[in-house]
Amino acid sequence: MSTTTPKKTDTGQEVSAPPLAVSPPKVRRRAWATIVGAGALVVGALIGLFVWMAASTTQQVLVAATDLDKYHVITVGDLRVVPVTLDASVASVSSTEAATLIGQRLASAVPEGSVLAPADVSKEQFPPSGRTVVQVAFNAQQAAGVTFQPGDDVRVVVAPPTATDAEPTFSAGEIAAVHTSTSGAVVDVLVPHADAVDLSVAIANGRASIVHDAGPVLSSDDTDPRGPADKGGED
Repeated sequence: MSTTTPKKTDTGQEVSAPPLAVSPPKVRRRAWATIVGAGALVVGALIGLFVWMAASTTQQVLVAATDLDKYHVITVGDLRVVPVTLDASVASVSSTEAATLIGQRLASAVPEGSVLAPADVSKEQFPPSGRTVVQVAFNAQQAAGVTFQPGDDVRVVVAPPTATDAEPTFSAGEIAAVHTSTSGAVVDVLVPHADAVDLSVAIANGRASIVHDAGPVLSSDDTDPRGPADKGGED
């Protein structure tokens, strides 16, 4: 706002002085500070949300403390508890269920550090229905060449009891366990229940051997496309 003060001249006339200009108050704008502050709030909120989501999805699960074979009986030392963040589609076993797994058998091999899934633990009896475990022993020299692993498909081949023209017979089997010691090795083989007695007698008489096949094992009633001259050999 401006004011004028009348002045008198030498002749006595009043002359108005020009108004004084008054500058309006200056408003100091800090838009950049406002933007930075708002950005910091947003970033802080996002970090807090991320931390909350990570914490809310972290689970205490069981993992294999070492390489575990198929059919292995679970012990306390086989399991470790690890906090992990898993996708909802990944099956796992909670650490609270550890006690219920002790003494159960694995339905599949579990590598060291892998998260244990419910499907890895067998809910069936052992041996499975319709199958029997027979044992084949190897002395120390023979055991040095044994490379069987639980879960391998094999054939237990039986030589005829006498030197005749009869062809050897075999039964399809699966390795259940391999027990090694300084004196040799004993291999547990799952075979059809109906073949167990004859195989046990042949094993006891030294007429049985285990053949390790690369592909699916045919039953003794099926035709072997390779023919009798190429039925494999011992591992």
